[in-house]
Amino acid sequence: MAVAITNETLPIVEVNTTEDPTTTNPPLYSYQARIGFGSCWLIIAILGLVGNSLVILSVILSKKLRTVTNAFVVNLSVADFWTSLSYPWEVVAVLSQGSWSFTEVPCVIAAVQLYTGLGASLYSLAAIALNRLMLITQSPETYGRWYSPGKVSIMIALTWAIPSVVFFLPPIVGIGAFGYDPTDNTCSDKDAHPRGPEYNLAQSLGLYPIPMLIIISAYTALYIHLRRHFKKQKQRRAEYSGPSQSSGTAAAESPPSFSVVTESSAMPSSDRARRNRRKISRQQLAITKNLFMVFCVFFLLVSPYFISLAIPTSRPFALYGLTISMLNSCVNPIIYTANHPHFKGVLRSILCCRYSQIPEPSDWLKSVLSRRQ
Repeated sequence: MAVAITNETLPIVEVNTTEDPTTTNPPLYSYQARIGFGSCWLIIAILGLVGNSLVILSVILSKKLRTVTNAFVVNLSVADFWTSLSYPWEVVAVLSQGSWSFTEVPCVIAAVQLYTGLGASLYSLAAIALNRLMLITQSPETYGRWYSPGKVSIMIALTWAIPSVVFFLPPIVGIGAFGYDPTDNTCSDKDAHPRGPEYNLAQSLGLYPIPMLIIISAYTALYIHLRRHFKKQKQRRAEYSGPSQSSGTAAAESPPSFSVVTESSAMPSSDRARRNRRKISRQQLAITKNLFMVFCVFFLLVSPYFISLAIPTSRPFALYGLTISMLNSCVNPIIYTANHPHFKGVLRSILCCRYSQIPEPSDWLKSVLSRRQ
């Protein structure tokens, strides 16, 4: 019996050994968590853009606010405004499904805005701390030499130059890269880069410790100076309770931007001394609270993110730290302008659309108001 052997063609099954990268490297955060991040960032973007725009507009409309100290405050608002411009694109990135749907140029620009703006904001806070220290502890002549228009321009330029060098130099020499990062769905540094951890460490060391050290040192020295000053004032007021001697001592010892108001000479000297001591204590307490608030806000809002950058194992916490740091863009206008009497008056006039009540209006505002009449 013959057996016929036929050659049948068996179906060839191709096995795809290439796995989906989104499966092998899943995102760090669930989509529900990213929706939460995106919602917070959108709110922060609106508050940051509006708040910092009002600060900048206040200085544009009023000559009274154009002081050396306020130059650093305006630079801080410009940095926070620049940073806030990146948040809408960060929202688009965090809600994307593992890939960037547009050309990567907007994402690259958003990463540049995020890191240079955040760094400029931190160095501006350090510059404000140094300026306040010099303003109160040094003589007007010394202060004027250190803060001439040319030197102030250089200081402001440095607040932008240092973060730019920290951000751009490492990728130029091959350390890290920036753009869309599919790991945490952000426009930032790319964690998948072979030298990504080194880039994170460079940013953390270049943008955080130096401003932090300057702020702590400046405000600690300022607090010690004010404490000694008020203590010396109390001693002199106790020794010289006469009206003329008391007011003369107050004028001689009072530091720039902090004045002590004396009571009427008709009041008995003991009552006047007690009231002055209470006034000095309230003033010292208010100044101490302001300095403590500035330090706490900086430390609590900025530290978490940069610590997460420096420690590779804490990367799952990075977006939480970044969200906390973003709040800095909203809080700064409140801290540095809401308690400032001149800023407060100008901001109130702008919000109420009473531009004619703005003190010392700028030439541009004068021309606008004259056209309305």
